[in-house]
Amino acid sequence: MIDQPAAHPLAARAVRASPALARRARGLSDRAIAWLFITPTIVLLLAINIFPLIWTVYLSFTNYRANQPGRPVEWLGTKNYERILGSEDIWSYLQATAHFVIWTMLLQILIGFGLALLLNRSFRGASFWTTLILIPMMLSPAVVGTFWTYIYQPQTGIFSYIIDFFAGTGPIDMIGSVPLAPWAIIIVDTWMWSPYIMLLCLAGLRSIPDYLYEAAEIDRANWLQKFWYITLPRVLPFLMLAVLFRGIENFKMFDMVVELTSGGPGSTTELASINLKREAFEKWRTGFSSAFAVILFVTVFGLANIYVRALNKVKS
Repeated sequence: MIDQPAAHPLAARAVRASPALARRARGLSDRAIAWLFITPTIVLLLAINIFPLIWTVYLSFTNYRANQPGRPVEWLGTKNYERILGSEDIWSYLQATAHFVIWTMLLQILIGFGLALLLNRSFRGASFWTTLILIPMMLSPAVVGTFWTYIYQPQTGIFSYIIDFFAGTGPIDMIGSVPLAPWAIIIVDTWMWSPYIMLLCLAGLRSIPDYLYEAAEIDRANWLQKFWYITLPRVLPFLMLAVLFRGIENFKMFDMVVELTSGGPGSTTELASINLKREAFEKWRTGFSSAFAVILFVTVFGLANIYVRALNKVKS
């Protein structure tokens, strides 16, 4: 039998080389490979997010109009910001937005957390009821707004019928009434997004180990003490996270309110996002609306940062 020639020492070393060494042999380090994969994502983010933001900030200092691209652009400095901060109408839109965000958050916390406590109990059909409750949040906000316009109809809507049955007030126009219209959109948003709060709170409740409650029973703690010292501290980070997400979304709420009330009656339910759309795409005051958008962005970003710091303290 003819003996096989012995493998060359360099060839044997190459066979045993790690993939990292093989890449280096081809001229690519681990850092270069990482940048090769990250660079397209960074470029995409710059093109989609960063550049429009910088462009919006620039336009906020000008009198640019998108429907007149050939018009000479005049640098206004901070005049757009001064007009916005000095406008009583803008402050009324911000007040309507704050009213909407605060009340929806409060109601959604109470209802969502309450539903989570109920569904956390073991009973027959719990999965069915959980799925049924989650249906509203799976619908499109525009569809929900259109759907509830029929429910709110004063003559044929079921909402008016229910109110009349229990209170005997007769037909009630939730959308067309100035004092009731803000509550109309609050009710719809609460109906749609309370299941979202419930879902996160339910995840928090089911992450609590049973031995904590067993130890509390040994110490003869009542249900209120268990809730205050075990349940609430464990669920609070989940609850605060849900409030953060929903607060940001409600601050820029647009489609559901437009389909439901179109900002009316008058400007009663005209939130800041709706007015921003009117300024940008109906009045074509692009520079003015860009300044308004920057103010809203800074407001939401600042409040979110403060809230995240509080959330980190709760988690720690």
